[in-house]
Amino acid sequence: MRRASTRLLSGLLLICLPALAPAAPDAAADAKLREVGREWLERNAGVGLSVGVYDKGARQFYNFGVTRLDAGSAPTKDTVYEVGALAKTMAAQILARAVVEGRASLNDEVSRYLGAPFPNLAHSDEPIRLLHLVNMTSQLLDNIPDLTQVRPVPGETQAATYMRVVAQYNQEEFLRQLHRVMPQRKPGTAPGQSNVASMLLGVVLEKIYGEPFETLLAREIEKPLRMGSGVSPNARLLARGYTDGGEELPGFDARMAHTWGSLRYSTDDLLRYASWQLVERDASVKLAHQSTWDTPDGRQSVAMFWIRSETPQGRRLYFSGSTWGFASCVELYPDAQLALVLLSNKDASGGQEGLRLLSARFVEVLRPALDLSAEPPKQ
Repeated sequence: MRRASTRLLSGLLLICLPALAPAAPDAAADAKLREVGREWLERNAGVGLSVGVYDKGARQFYNFGVTRLDAGSAPTKDTVYEVGALAKTMAAQILARAVVEGRASLNDEVSRYLGAPFPNLAHSDEPIRLLHLVNMTSQLLDNIPDLTQVRPVPGETQAATYMRVVAQYNQEEFLRQLHRVMPQRKPGTAPGQSNVASMLLGVVLEKIYGEPFETLLAREIEKPLRMGSGVSPNARLLARGYTDGGEELPGFDARMAHTWGSLRYSTDDLLRYASWQLVERDASVKLAHQSTWDTPDGRQSVAMFWIRSETPQGRRLYFSGSTWGFASCVELYPDAQLALVLLSNKDASGGQEGLRLLSARFVEVLRPALDLSAEPPKQ
């Protein structure tokens, strides 16, 4: 395991979904975006790249490269990629719905929902609360099981071995090991990567609703937004993932990782999700976007996983993720009415950061920042 570096809602979403009209992009801008995408794929020695843009109610898709090296087919808006930690924003969104419904409070102690005492889930007299799970300040370690103890298997790539170990992990074993886990500092202190916190969030959501996470995901997000299933995608549409070294990997299908890394979606699926997040009409979306932790300089803040900042294009919320063979990024610019989804089927070094830089180049083309220092035109 590594970095990933209500029923009422169903009715509301059908009303609150933004328009999803086909885009008619400016020819010059369209040509520039295609050039930027091709350059990125070549410079990063990528395999395939899909980008979705939601621009003031219009959608456009850009696809580059191939879905797998031995097949040669080009990706489309329906090609399915592993989306890594973007799954965390969906789990947090379901918690936001539970809070809006009055089923839970962000200030609740996590142990309240675990059915047994967990006195270890505290530090400096501060227990881990639901808020700490979704704003990344739980101070829990990144991963259990500890994959550093996994021995190499002859004839199998190390990444594939890790994936198989995670796929065999279950909730019973997770809760057993959780009794031996403690936050490393006082919860709420500072954000940090923790897939353990996201797995714990999945357990809490199942306790709150009394249903499996995949059922909640389908009812609260996928079906209302007319997305495909992130748990059981169409196998014919799956892209093949590749490591930084170009090793081909099997698909990552692990139930305990659904809340942090093993969901799979197409660009079209995620653009539906991103455009819904962008318009912020739903009360649970508004809650999920509220700042809950700020950097000392005030330049960035953390909402419910979403990272917030101010840009020349206005408020920006983004999150990114990766698995052993894929990288992903979603960026929202509510003030500019712009959302971007970027998916790659090779997780090269700095894959997430590379996609964020690519997104910035797309934004420069679509919403060029005004040069306020330039001399105004003569009248």
